[in-house]
Amino acid sequence: MTLKRLTVRALAGMIFSVLTFVPNSLVRLSPFAFAQPAPAFQAVTFAQAGLPASEVVWQHVGRLYLNPNTGKAVYVGYLVHIEGIASSLFDGSPSEATAYFTFSTDVLSLTPMPNNGNIGLNLVSPGTFNVYYNTSPNGDWSDPATFSSGRLIATFTRTESLFPAIGPIGIHNLSESLSFSRRFTFDGGTYNFDRIAPHGITFAQFVDMTPLTGVTDYPVAFAAVGSTTAIGPKE
Repeated sequence: MTLKRLTVRALAGMIFSVLTFVPNSLVRLSPFAFAQPAPAFQAVTFAQAGLPASEVVWQHVGRLYLNPNTGKAVYVGYLVHIEGIASSLFDGSPSEATAYFTFSTDVLSLTPMPNNGNIGLNLVSPGTFNVYYNTSPNGDWSDPATFSSGRLIATFTRTESLFPAIGPIGIHNLSESLSFSRRFTFDGGTYNFDRIAPHGITFAQFVDMTPLTGVTDYPVAFAAVGSTTAIGPKE
């Protein structure tokens, strides 16, 4: 199966948080600057246990942008709730345009597999998932780069994973480790993901296979939604 034969149905199942960096030679990032790498000198200090295992860390709304001809994609969006923050995460009526906390993956490389009956199968490359805090929200689905325009506050790292598409819905579950975090202040409180989910997170994500209009580098988009839960400490 070639990349050109990747159907919308098979590709719609690839949701991320999608989540090691993809080599720059795989795809040209311009005009978007998606995942900003974490500073090499900034170490994460796991000062406390964080949330109990399996407790929800956040819920999010996302959009997957795909180039069907190359198999390259990015996943961006915004957080609607972070455990431990009681106040609204929006500057006004909740939407992508008012969300203080946003996210963006690195550029994903998708590898198609033979279908299993009516189930479309694809692998997604290892990589990163970055969370940002923007004091002046400006998220815009027509400009995916706006979801990485804030201050980087956390980076989670994923290994290769499987993304199946079953009927009209794609499902993606994977775990990611926290590789970088930075303290941030929001609505009078001080927070840090090394206190919230120091051992990492597990994603549960769903995507609607109905194609939406994408952007120049990624002409097809898919709406997605999901949540993450905390990973407990190793015994």
